Amino acid sequence: MKRNADDRSLEATLYLLSIGLGNSLTTGLQPLLPYYLRSIGATVEQLGTVLAVSRASVLALLPLGGLLTDMLGRKTVLVLSPLIISLAYVLLSYATTWEMTILPLALAFLPTAIAGPAIFAYMAELTSVEKYGRFYGLYFAVYNAATVLGYVAAGYLAEQYGYKVLFLATSATMLATAALRMGLRETRGKRERRSASEELAGWVRAARNEPVPTLVLLRSLSLAHATVLTAIYLPLLARDRAGLGESDLTFMFAVESLLFAALVPLGGRLIEGNSWARFVAIELFLRSLAGLLLIVQPTQYGIFAALIVGSGLAIFLQPFVDARTSASVPASVRGRIWSVQQFSHNLAIVLLTYVSGVLWESLGPEPAIASTFAYILVMAYAVHRLRSMEPLARVT
Repeated sequence: MKRNADDRSLEATLYLLSIGLGNSLTTGLQPLLPYYLRSIGATVEQLGTVLAVSRASVLALLPLGGLLTDMLGRKTVLVLSPLIISLAYVLLSYATTWEMTILPLALAFLPTAIAGPAIFAYMAELTSVEKYGRFYGLYFAVYNAATVLGYVAAGYLAEQYGYKVLFLATSATMLATAALRMGLRETRGKRERRSASEELAGWVRAARNEPVPTLVLLRSLSLAHATVLTAIYLPLLARDRAGLGESDLTFMFAVESLLFAALVPLGGRLIEGNSWARFVAIELFLRSLAGLLLIVQPTQYGIFAALIVGSGLAIFLQPFVDARTSASVPASVRGRIWSVQQFSHNLAIVLLTYVSGVLWESLGPEPAIASTFAYILVMAYAVHRLRSMEPLARVT
């Protein structure tokens, strides 16, 4: 039975509330992981190794997550994901050495493999193709508005009560998220019975046709760049060069998230038209400026400015890539295409996170940060390829 507009609106509201709650503290504590790992004895290279290895389990299971999303339904995996994360942070609260954090962090990232494809497949089924851009913009607005509170709370809890209390509080929010998602309705339609070979053939066919491969490349490098620049290099400079405490750093991230949340719905609408390439180019320029600021001005104000221009104003690329990926593939394989997309970006993050730690230790901060400009160049090439694809350029 077809859902009416009120039913769809209620589902979208409940879903977005669960996204906000589920990502508040989990995202809010991410900038503090370098602080935490350093506090229990990890070097920068060991820090990079931990964060890279902890994501490795995601890679093997992402194809399975996409398949489960399409076969078992969206709701099942959306409820299972926060339950696993909750357990992960309970285990992390008992870690006393950097080696002991590898397994809990791997478990915390594991639901990305299971629920990541479901999250984006579900979103695409809550709205129409014509409104993908603005709905993805709304999603990122809710995500970042929630993390504003998460950053403030995470910094306060870490400084006042310690990391154990922070991790246990995060576990509690994930249990509440699972309970909230129990109220979601399954959106996956009826599936035709197909053989395994037919399923695989449809998956491969959808994944290899442009613009999907270029969109996968662009999203992978975009997220890897953001992770390395703002989640590793920036916190390290804040701690080791500027001498900022946890609450100082998370306050900066809270302001950045608030700015992003306010502007990204506009970004989502602007990339729906034929001028999307112009807006994405502006974002790539601002990201380059952020790297330059970290090199020449690694002070409190320089770091804050880099965070604002490199992340707070990065309102175009992510909604564009996510909206166009969902619009470029049929619903029957959408979960599996998102598993390919997320496999690729997690692989890029694993490799480049490890490399970033090695570069910092061996060459120093400035050359390590300068290496991120290479990501910008490849992303610019991907944008050029997408701009030349006439069917993509016509999407409005």
